[in-house]
Amino acid sequence: MAEFTRLGDIVSAALGRVAGSDEGRAYRAWARAAGGDVVAVTRPRRLARGVLTVECESSTWANELTYLTPVILARLRADDPQTPVTDLRFVVGRPYRALDTDDD
Repeated sequence: MAEFTRLGDIVSAALGRVAGSDEGRAYRAWARAAGGDVVAVTRPRRLARGVLTVECESSTWANELTYLTPVILARLRADDPQTPVTDLRFVVGRPYRALDTDDD
């Protein structure tokens, strides 16, 4: 008979690996450096060779954030001098949005 592993155990182990990785550090740093208004319309997607790719909900946001890259990178470095992020790339996509659970 096959031995079953609880889904929670698998997910917990995977999240632990991501949280301690450079990618996890970059995602957390993005949230702190970008600020609440920007975080609401963006989502970090991947870190590759130091470039953090961030999805934006519109081309307007992607364009604006491209111009703000030096400011955001300075905030990232101020927050974590050893940040794995060396550059930012903004693309248009559909950022994750928490489901509205208020059915009223």
